[in-house]
Amino acid sequence: MSTATATVGPAARAGLRHSLVFVWRVWLGVARWTDRHLRYVVGVTALGFLVRLLPGGQPAAVRVLLLAWLVPALLSAVWSHVSPGSYQRVVTGPSSRLGWLLWARRRWAFLARECGLSVQREQRRTMTGRVVDTFTSKPAPALPKVWVHPRLCSTTAKGVTLTLTVRARTGQTVEDLENAAPALAAAARARSFRCRALSPSTVEYVLVMADRLKATREAAAPVDVTVEAVPVGRRQDGTPWVLPLVGRHTLVVGCSGSGKGSVFWGVCGGLAPAVRARMVRLWGVDLKRGVEVGMGRHLFTEVATTPGQAVEVLSRLLAVIDERGRWMAGQTRLHEPTPSEPLHVLAIDELAILTAYADPEVRKEAGRLLAEVLTQGRALGVVVLACVQDPRKEVIGLRNLFTQTIALRLRSAEETRMVLGDGAATTAPAHRISPSAPGTAWVIEEDGSADKVRADFWPDQLVRDVATWHPAPFVEVPVSLVEAEPVEGAPLRTVHAPSSGPSSTARPRKPRAPRKPRQPKTADSSGFGGEAA
Repeated sequence: MSTATATVGPAARAGLRHSLVFVWRVWLGVARWTDRHLRYVVGVTALGFLVRLLPGGQPAAVRVLLLAWLVPALLSAVWSHVSPGSYQRVVTGPSSRLGWLLWARRRWAFLARECGLSVQREQRRTMTGRVVDTFTSKPAPALPKVWVHPRLCSTTAKGVTLTLTVRARTGQTVEDLENAAPALAAAARARSFRCRALSPSTVEYVLVMADRLKATREAAAPVDVTVEAVPVGRRQDGTPWVLPLVGRHTLVVGCSGSGKGSVFWGVCGGLAPAVRARMVRLWGVDLKRGVEVGMGRHLFTEVATTPGQAVEVLSRLLAVIDERGRWMAGQTRLHEPTPSEPLHVLAIDELAILTAYADPEVRKEAGRLLAEVLTQGRALGVVVLACVQDPRKEVIGLRNLFTQTIALRLRSAEETRMVLGDGAATTAPAHRISPSAPGTAWVIEEDGSADKVRADFWPDQLVRDVATWHPAPFVEVPVSLVEAEPVEGAPLRTVHAPSSGPSSTARPRKPRAPRKPRQPKTADSSGFGGEAA
């Protein structure tokens, strides 16, 4: 008997505990539902009291109304707890979008007036009023003033975005509509916004009403061979963020801890299947002692970890550009990647060490080579992906040669303007990105509008696995690179070069011209230096 009692006791207590937890979660769900649908609850309750106060109203009618409230509330609470995704897709999403549309159409006149888009003008006189004023000697009375608003052409709600298409009123420009975008987004309580000019008189406001970038998402191992564009993360409306590569040089700017590694491996890791298929060849320059690139070393054909080795890698890439330029002249103006002629991607981590903090001679030579690669390599199938922390001109003087820029978390509005251009501190405030959201960035689209994105996180194990599954198929031969001042007892670092192809021959450096001898000077009678007689 004691054994049976001891066996039933813990099981009964566990069942009771699970039952209480379920009841508590259902109660929390009902409470959340009533908070979200307060109007529905208040309306049903008020209707129940009205039925109760009517002559002949029976308590049964009140119970029916209360039951009509309790059943959908209980069902929605259980549904939202068991399957929040489907509840968001079927119930919450459509109801929210319908509310946004009704709010925008009903409140547009008020919004335009309060956001500074409307103007007050005198009402026009009718034809009858003008005829009467002509035949009377009395002065015409002043007509009341009316508000003239820009026209709301269309409203569209999709996903978590509310899109408003607005046409400017007479005397208004597109710049006036764009300047009112922050106030309009604040009035709508939007998370962020985009503003895009459709014509000289029409502007499209895209208001993001919910934050889809708050949660960190881990990257998935790539499967498809992609060359022209690589999926890196997601946009603020939940759609995939695809970064174009062919014909683009990309500059990634962000302070320490902003998530540059997520963008770096989002591109290099996303190209892994193309590397194995011989469509892409990766060149790595990791001036952070090889810590970043070393995690996925097998993806890269060549790796440099010092400024001297980086100069050699740039020289080899310039040799590729020279070779391709000879056979592409008169044939095509944009290189198309093939297994025999792959796309060369130079991935540089900590670019500032190469362009600002290295030895003067190495810095000068690296700046010259990098400038040639940036100006000539885009059309010839040689693109650059560079990551840097400091966007100042004295640190990276070649930033204007990059065709697309990604602004991660920055330190000030001035840095945001340096990276994304004038006016970006308002439309793309990269300096306001939270430190708790690494990988979040602002980018400028081809149409000139700014969009908020977030790169997926690449853990170390995923980087190692992808590099092991998709190694670079090119044969590697060690080539010793002797540094300018080797340290005794220190091991020589090596850069691996392919055994064949135009990139295996380095471009020779031009010899330095000898200096001209100085003319001797003699002291004149006054004690000052003068020319020799």
